[in-house]
Amino acid sequence: MSHPLPHQLALAFCLLLAAAAAPSCGNRPPPAFRDVPGSGPITNPFVPASMIIHPLTRLDEDASGRLWLYCHIEFKDSWGDNVKSTGMLDIELYRPLGPRSAGMGRQELVWRVDLTDLARNASLYDPATRTYRLPLENPPRWLLEPPAAPDLPIARLRAFFITGGAREGTRELEDEFTLGR
Repeated sequence: MSHPLPHQLALAFCLLLAAAAAPSCGNRPPPAFRDVPGSGPITNPFVPASMIIHPLTRLDEDASGRLWLYCHIEFKDSWGDNVKSTGMLDIELYRPLGPRSAGMGRQELVWRVDLTDLARNASLYDPATRTYRLPLENPPRWLLEPPAAPDLPIARLRAFFITGGAREGTRELEDEFTLGR
């Protein structure tokens, strides 16, 4: 017959070690907040500090022949973690007129996406990709044509996002993306 005291002492020792280690597990130092030009002071560390047009962005044609541009937007906080956000997002579509050195090209279209409506915001967020999946309707048909030169992209996108308010300050974020074949 074994005596329960050694097992209880071993369990107590393991619990003591776990409790001592717990405060350091998973903790990260606070980020070094940096001001984004044109933005207010950071009072909420979980507002987006960066935004990208994610490479999942693509053109698609549905069964009825309608063309869609599915633009994926990803926000990250100051720690580099994915976050949701509220605000106004503009997606601009440019038709390239030459190589990248020639500039963005000619602006053809702008989609405005209101992410301040919380129900719509939630419906556009895709938890699997941790991006906002924006189905942008009726892009121009020239997007299906081959580029004028083989080294030209199909199109360029630029996204502008303004978030925040009086309490947490505002953030202005932007990104550009080249849509190719």
